[in-house]
Amino acid sequence: MKKIVLSVVVAGVLVQNVNGEAFDLGRINVIDSSDDNTSGNGSFEETITASSIQKSNALTVSEALDTMSGVTQQEQGGRAESTLYIRGFDAKRVGFFIDGIPVYVPYDGNFDYARFLTTNIEQIDVSKGYSSVAYGANTMGGVINVISKKPTKAFEGNIKSELVFDSSGEFAKQVTSLNVGTKQDKYYIQLGATYANQNHFRLSDDYEATASQPEGDRLRSKTKDQKINLKAGYFIDETSEITFGYINQKGEKEQPPATDTEYSKEKYWDWPYWDKETMYVTGEKEFAHSSLKALAYYDKIKNSLYSYADDTYSTFNTKGSTFKSRYDDYSYGTRLEYVMNFDKNDLTLSANYKKDVHRGHDISKTDSSEELVERYEDTTLSLGIEDVYEITDKWQLLGGISYDRKEGDYAWDESSATEAIPLGSSDSFNPQVALVYKPDATSALRASISRKTYLTSMKDRYSRRLGSAEPNPDLKAEKSTHYELNYSKSFENLKLGIAGFVTKIDDAIQSVVIDSVNDISQNQNIGDFEHRGVEFDVSYTKDIYEVGGNYTYISLKDKSDSEAKMTDVPEHQLFFYAQAEIYPHLSLYGNMKFREGGYEQKMDKTYVQAQTFATFDTKLIYTPTEALTAEIGVKNLTDKNYGYDRAFPMPGREFFVSMEYKF
Repeated sequence: MKKIVLSVVVAGVLVQNVNGEAFDLGRINVIDSSDDNTSGNGSFEETITASSIQKSNALTVSEALDTMSGVTQQEQGGRAESTLYIRGFDAKRVGFFIDGIPVYVPYDGNFDYARFLTTNIEQIDVSKGYSSVAYGANTMGGVINVISKKPTKAFEGNIKSELVFDSSGEFAKQVTSLNVGTKQDKYYIQLGATYANQNHFRLSDDYEATASQPEGDRLRSKTKDQKINLKAGYFIDETSEITFGYINQKGEKEQPPATDTEYSKEKYWDWPYWDKETMYVTGEKEFAHSSLKALAYYDKIKNSLYSYADDTYSTFNTKGSTFKSRYDDYSYGTRLEYVMNFDKNDLTLSANYKKDVHRGHDISKTDSSEELVERYEDTTLSLGIEDVYEITDKWQLLGGISYDRKEGDYAWDESSATEAIPLGSSDSFNPQVALVYKPDATSALRASISRKTYLTSMKDRYSRRLGSAEPNPDLKAEKSTHYELNYSKSFENLKLGIAGFVTKIDDAIQSVVIDSVNDISQNQNIGDFEHRGVEFDVSYTKDIYEVGGNYTYISLKDKSDSEAKMTDVPEHQLFFYAQAEIYPHLSLYGNMKFREGGYEQKMDKTYVQAQTFATFDTKLIYTPTEALTAEIGVKNLTDKNYGYDRAFPMPGREFFVSMEYKF
């Protein structure tokens, strides 16, 4: 891995955009019978392409999707993680996939979106409510499917390098990667390699120093990521294809200190490594009037967390607040999809099986010895059927239903050595229906109702929270019902879209105090929430000009507790961009992100309004040839002092320069 990365660094460039295509075997879409049954119809999956990702200079998946209506980025400073919300649903309740393979930490369902770079991505499909049941379980709040590149020529690829400098001109970050591929008559091979290294970021000049964080460079803001993505496909015949894939990524990150202990507790964390490895085989066979797609995968994730006693990040004490821990988790599973094409409708049968294993270890504070302190195992099964019926040339009726079940197979922790943890299970039927009207080729109106569920994580059911909680293995699935009305229209140069939605959530998990004397709580299904909102999308392109953007309004209510507030999700979010060619081969691009409203919670459990802020980015793009692109730009142009969490401010003004060569 290091040899590959070093060779790319010497080349001085990083990959972003190959002239290839999306990896079709990684797609999972609601079939549109009017579109040759090959892709989503545009009203069920919204797509961000590689060119859009490059345009906004999004280096991570979370940055890329923060430009989409209904999707909001959140930087969880207390865990040094970047996460996403879809219409108010957090990452645990959103299905995240890479080429159709589910990705999450088996123990708690979370992961760090910032560890997933955009260098090998061809497109990202997002479903916000109604989604294909073929994805399987745990798509309660929506679905994100990252689809990688696939070669189309005998030899193709590109290299690109991006360097980032802070507001004082000091080098801050480098991202370097390579994509290269070949497609022959009987096979294809695609290789991607990425290296990213951030040694610091600098705070805004408007930031005022606190006891834990002086002005200038952000303390403990180093991160490092490296990744290899390899897939090799073989065309058995004109109707059959099989692909083998391997992904290996390694990461490490520091935990910056909280700048305000009113909003976050003081802690001294470090993440020595955050590693992930995936192996898979997938294939498809087409018959005269049907097709069969199959996937099998093995996914392994390992990470370690150290909690120190003080800001020397070298000492521990005997208290439970300091520790050295390691997760060693893995999952394996399979998916089958069988599509039958009839005269007026397309019927899809699907099955998903997944086994999750979590192993938590405590590492000695004085030496490197380890002790297994918890082991949990789950099996999840999902069976689905969905149909698209073409009533007329302009009307379509869609429907589907899935049965999802999660079974606790094994549960043990060091506190249950003398008393076994009982095993629980949860299941749910999830029906959905939609009516689509397409009066012409440029417009579509959709009305849909869909039931989705969240099958509880191991942490939800078993975590003792360092002795402050009682496990509840019988937690039921959370249930959401999505109601949505969506309209889109395309003119010659103008595209418009509007969506209104209401989502009702039942049996939501909330922590309840069951022993006030000893301050012991337990997760129970007592929540009742409602999400309401509106989304607007617009884009206009003519000649050398392009402008566009989106606006999202969302209201989140806890119906079971009128005093409680939903945190981390803004009430209003606006994204706007514009690009114009100001001279032959030279273009100017700029964007603006604005968010307002919503809440965050202080350490004393009181709620305050989340910070309102707007950021501006701009760059010059020089393309002397089709093969070469050079860019120079500024992020956070006004040097705004802002944060998604008041205790964890974001970078101030940053300058970047990049160069890309396609071949």
